Amino acid sequence: RLRDRGSLPRISPRLGELTRTNSEAGLAVRARGDAVDYSEGVAITSSLHLDDGTHVEPARYGHGSNTMGLGMATMTDPVPGRHRMLVMAEQMWRGRRDLPRLHSPRHWSEQTIGLLVMQNLDNSLTTYTRPRRLGRGRVMTTRQGIGEPNPTHIPAANVVGRQVAARMDGIPGAGWTEMFDIPTTGHFLGGCPIGVDAASGVVDPYHRLHGHPGLHVIDGSTVAANLGVNPSLTITAMAERACSLWPNLGDTDPRPALGADYVRLPAVAPRSPVVPASAPGALRRPVPVEIRSTTP
Repeated sequence: RLRDRGSLPRISPRLGELTRTNSEAGLAVRARGDAVDYSEGVAITSSLHLDDGTHVEPARYGHGSNTMGLGMATMTDPVPGRHRMLVMAEQMWRGRRDLPRLHSPRHWSEQTIGLLVMQNLDNSLTTYTRPRRLGRGRVMTTRQGIGEPNPTHIPAANVVGRQVAARMDGIPGAGWTEMFDIPTTGHFLGGCPIGVDAASGVVDPYHRLHGHPGLHVIDGSTVAANLGVNPSLTITAMAERACSLWPNLGDTDPRPALGADYVRLPAVAPRSPVVPASAPGALRRPVPVEIRSTTP
């Protein structure tokens, strides 16, 4: 929007390309019984790999996070030659006794386990803005991008959803958007690819915005790949690396000029770190690595 309004006129034309969804499907299984409470504890503590490219994270929701239950619908497998909405309507009718519990937000967080299914497939979207059909301004939208088509259904995800439901005597569900073949994602990534110049990327390898010196982009928008796993640590590592190359106040910037070839640089030690050297979380360089062997 800032580009379209003229605030950032020199930004790269590649803005919005390589937008990634982590090739995800979001499912949830709600227990039929009331004598359960899955909301206590850390949100995510485990994961499993279904195959080389598909990864599942079970997740719990915090107590009181019940509004999300309003977005759930009956989990549906697509049937070739039939609109998925009609298939879902049939399944809802067959499972009509479960519908009140599946859709009720009351105690949803305590009685539900989320299943976040992620894949490392090379598919992407291109994010852009277009004029509103009604009224003024522009609206954000997407189109198919570089790589394979984005999947509208992950068969392995529904298999796991039903297995978990059988184990906990629950009702498997998915987002309402899936009836329109629109999967949901909890990790909207990319859109600001990294490149040495504005023709190849939105930011340079040091996360500086091409065309607008002084601006940096340090968040998940620079992750230009479907990781197939939770991207939190990747985003953190990239952010820490980018910030570690900033000079101390008054010092010369060790980074090459914007648009110059990439040069690998050592991290800049802070002159006055906020965390004192005596603290357990103090910066230590090089980073100490403990290697443990399980060999007797």
